[in-house]
Amino acid sequence: MKNKTLSLAILMLCSILGMAQQQLNVIPAVQEWKYLNEEIPFETIMVQWPDNTSPKQTLLLERFKTELQSVGVHLSQQADENTLTLVFDSNYKELQDASNAYEIRFDQKSTIVASSYSGMVYATRSLLQLLAQNKYKKQLPKGIVKDYPSYEKRMVLLDVARKFFTIDEIKDFIRIMAWVKMNEFHLHLSDNSWGGYSAYRLESKLYPELTAKDGHYTWDEIDELQEFAASYGITITPEIDSPGHSLAFTNIRPDLKSDRLSPNYLDITNPDTYVFMEEILGEVIPHFYAPDFHLGTDEYRIHRIKDDSVKYVIGNTFRKYINHFNKVVKRHGKTTRIWSGFEHMPGDTEIDKDIIIDMWETSDAQDKSEKGYHFINSTHFYTYIVPGAPYYGVDNQFIYEKWTPEIFSDKAEQNLSKGSRGLMGSKMHIWNDFGPTGYTTSEIARHSLPTIVTFSEKMWGTKGSDDYLQFQKRMDQVLEIPNTQILNRSSAEEKTFCELEKELDLTKKKHIKIDSDKKYLEYPWSLEMTLKRKKSAEGNELLICSKEATIYTQLQFDFKKDKKVISKLGFAIVRANQTEGESPLTSHRPQAIVFDYQLPVDKEVNIKIVGEKGKTSLFVDNMLVGSENLQMICPLEHFGSQKDDVFPGIIKQLKARENKDH
Repeated sequence: MKNKTLSLAILMLCSILGMAQQQLNVIPAVQEWKYLNEEIPFETIMVQWPDNTSPKQTLLLERFKTELQSVGVHLSQQADENTLTLVFDSNYKELQDASNAYEIRFDQKSTIVASSYSGMVYATRSLLQLLAQNKYKKQLPKGIVKDYPSYEKRMVLLDVARKFFTIDEIKDFIRIMAWVKMNEFHLHLSDNSWGGYSAYRLESKLYPELTAKDGHYTWDEIDELQEFAASYGITITPEIDSPGHSLAFTNIRPDLKSDRLSPNYLDITNPDTYVFMEEILGEVIPHFYAPDFHLGTDEYRIHRIKDDSVKYVIGNTFRKYINHFNKVVKRHGKTTRIWSGFEHMPGDTEIDKDIIIDMWETSDAQDKSEKGYHFINSTHFYTYIVPGAPYYGVDNQFIYEKWTPEIFSDKAEQNLSKGSRGLMGSKMHIWNDFGPTGYTTSEIARHSLPTIVTFSEKMWGTKGSDDYLQFQKRMDQVLEIPNTQILNRSSAEEKTFCELEKELDLTKKKHIKIDSDKKYLEYPWSLEMTLKRKKSAEGNELLICSKEATIYTQLQFDFKKDKKVISKLGFAIVRANQTEGESPLTSHRPQAIVFDYQLPVDKEVNIKIVGEKGKTSLFVDNMLVGSENLQMICPLEHFGSQKDDVFPGIIKQLKARENKDH
């Protein structure tokens, strides 16, 4: 009996190991994988393609070779018994009755065919993901991959209006999206934030004063960016938002501002508004290669209007505004996209059926499908991230285990079944409401990455793991994306950026530049120092500052909650948020942590601040004083201040370092 039990256990173990070997760890999981019960050992890889390969394909494959080297693959120019050869067919084939499909036959001489350029891109991403993992460094399973997307559109939106990203940073987002086979990048190019900030991120020869002073993209950069995206199989869809979210426009044309509503709104009853926006769109649309152009049209709120007859006129005019600019977009040879929300507007004007609707705040997809619209699942219930904000946020576990692009809300009658008419795909959104300060571009990217990867598998139409915990284990193996900088800090290991060799007396010199390669540190970080106060505190005392954050040895700060004001006094760290001020403390809505601790006089105290993802803690003499669930950065630009009162005391044994990011 014992022998039978042991034999059964061995058989079960072999079966489990066999199944584990059969599964390829690629994200998104492949549609079909047939394991042929053999392994292919290799020491080097050779990549081949025929002479008739197009320049675009050649660029892709040459880059693929460079990317292979960046993930640790040794390339060979000649094949021997230890070489795995990857042979790409540059002639596209019909595969799986699906667009953008690819097929890989893994053998000592592996062959790769695709139905399109995008399919070829996807094949290279799958190969890179596999070969970047230790388990596949020296051998690959023999077998056949057949893969293709189940949904046409697999999208990410990045709000570059309220938070400027450089062209290089946007390119990194393109690399991230391509890594997990997403195919459309929606750039939100104009908007405003709380505190009076607004930005229009494109150059304008018609209205030079419209272009944002703190960062914009030239038309040459836009051309370069689109070519770069296309080389990764990604389309860039632009959005110029109006008639709401239009402070950038009303700042230079105050005559077009709505008198009845917010100054952020264009007056849609003014004929000059239409002339102006036609000029803007006429300048912008021809520069973009995408087949679609996004007009925005979200959040034009008219609830302030008390007269129902006036409200009806404005609501119906808003509907006509959408249809008017649909005609403008079509004159430029494009298809119009808009945000949903018009449904809440009074009026009898029906929105044109040839407009594609991003369904964000309305969720009745059944209704849109039955009426013949094309639409995108952009539901704010499930697909919105606002880094640093207490609202919105994506539940990655729910997305992986429960959500599909057919699910718009928790009401079954609003959702769709597989293959429903009109559904084009879905979109994950990164809104930077707390810009232009708030989270840094790197923090935003690092915050968003797991969600992008999670969505990618569900948008592709597969589910390679039983639950999110198993998926996370798969995801952890493929997050080293070649040639991306925005996800990386200067070192993945612990590194010191500032260390004081001598003590500093801020009573003798109030403002001292810090010798550091960085002006601030991002999570996870720690700042440790010994402080000695020389005299009693008399008010706010600044210790260390940068443009982005400030540390105070004492700060009195008023917190507003539930219409109440709670004043706190103590050791503090403040982060700039929303529209800039002269300092982080005077930004529009600063984020502050005030710890219940005050330094004693004439006593040396060891202070340690620890910044983690979503959390900041203060330790005094190795004892925890408190923790707050706010993600802070460590300022490293100046000790003290030229303008503000500073800490009246001595700093010594200071060490600021980035800790290893697990």
